[in-house]
Amino acid sequence: MTDDSFNSLDGGGLFPRLQQRYGLRDNPLEMETPFFPDGMRHHALEALRHLCGFGDMALLLTGGPGSGKSRLLTELMRSESSRLGFHRLSAAAMTSSNALARDLRQVARSGSNTDENPREAVYRFFRWSEGRVAKGQRMVLLIDDADRAPPELLRLILEGFLAADRAKAAVPVFAGEDRLVTLLGLDESSVSIHQIHLRPLTKEEVFSYLEPRVHKAGGKVNELLSAARLSRIYDLSQGSFSRLKRVTPGIWLDIVSETSKQRPSRRVDLKQLRLPALALLLLGGSWWFVSQQYDESVALESETIPEPDRVRKSITIGPETPEDEVPAETLPPLTEQVTPADPIPEPEPEPEPEPEPEPEPEPEPEPEPEPEPEPEPEPEPEPEPDFVPKNASRYVTVEQLRSRSKGWTIQLVAGNLEQTALNVISRYPSFEEMVYTKTERKNEPWFMVFHGNYATKEEARQAASQLPDALISRTPWVRSTDGL
Repeated sequence: MTDDSFNSLDGGGLFPRLQQRYGLRDNPLEMETPFFPDGMRHHALEALRHLCGFGDMALLLTGGPGSGKSRLLTELMRSESSRLGFHRLSAAAMTSSNALARDLRQVARSGSNTDENPREAVYRFFRWSEGRVAKGQRMVLLIDDADRAPPELLRLILEGFLAADRAKAAVPVFAGEDRLVTLLGLDESSVSIHQIHLRPLTKEEVFSYLEPRVHKAGGKVNELLSAARLSRIYDLSQGSFSRLKRVTPGIWLDIVSETSKQRPSRRVDLKQLRLPALALLLLGGSWWFVSQQYDESVALESETIPEPDRVRKSITIGPETPEDEVPAETLPPLTEQVTPADPIPEPEPEPEPEPEPEPEPEPEPEPEPEPEPEPEPEPEPEPEPDFVPKNASRYVTVEQLRSRSKGWTIQLVAGNLEQTALNVISRYPSFEEMVYTKTERKNEPWFMVFHGNYATKEEARQAASQLPDALISRTPWVRSTDGL
């Protein structure tokens, strides 16, 4: 069954029939709200909010067709438009580097020469976007359906971001299918880009998605989402939002099950068998012809050659014998010859034994080598210089955090650049307990900002709830200092 059959029925489509049969007030499959938090969608949204505001990495949102990538970006723009400045690039409009540069010039309202190199125009845009942070609004560049754009343009955007100050420049967010990782030429060791993957929904998550919408539309949950129908919806949708919206109306109206039961039997089309039958006939004829030729050649080879007729010959016995002809048949056949028996060979004389070799003299013992002098010890390597923080008054080592008497703190932000941590601390100078430290992650420097020192986890959670709204929206992490 094709997807068009669900929308081409008489009577104005399927929703009027659903409304008539189940008494629905609204179409539950067209409701954009509430936002679906399960299936790690809420976790992905919070990660986008946090990294777009304070991160220093490009973002990669991947998932199969219909996994909800566009819906997630829409929710991000709706909830963060007051704090972040969004610009959406259309993959269909990214036909060349000149088109990309022209679009970014319009966003930056740049008065630069339009004849400049498109690469330089892209780099100039990211340098320009660094100044937006000082005005309290960071830029976010959204590229939806990025897997349909030319790969060289995607890599140009990523290179322009990496060449700028990553803690302040516009954050590129690439959204597309899983092959987007290959198009960007990324590997597991890439630390300049963070991937967020949206997996398909499970059967329980399909129920969690449909249940509030069916209830809001006035339908009966136990009827529309019974065990049999839910299993059918899950099997046909394969955990995809777009497939779920297409197949669910047909299942509720029993269209899918009826068409599967009344599927017509396949009839054999004789016209389609003409060419295979002709080829088979030609193949059988050629095989018969070759086999006949082979049989004839074998028969000719097996025929016996007739013996030649015997010729009567005469032999002269001697000069005194009269010239009478004696038949050759009375004599023994001339062709037969008596082969004398092979003479018995005389035995060869046995070889004389070789004389035993005289024993060689034993070699004299070699003198023992003199002991080699012991190598001089290599000088110890000089210790590498310690890390010098830019803000020493707010910097603490990991060992100092672990040695605190109280075992709980609040992590606010983390990133590869020290400037990311310094930006957060400079925005909140009144928070004197806000400090930062440095560790390593994937052999790269990793800076983290912490606030407070608390005896219990509940005390730290209470303090986290009293932070400014801008920090609370970033989902601060209450963690133990022992796990640092």
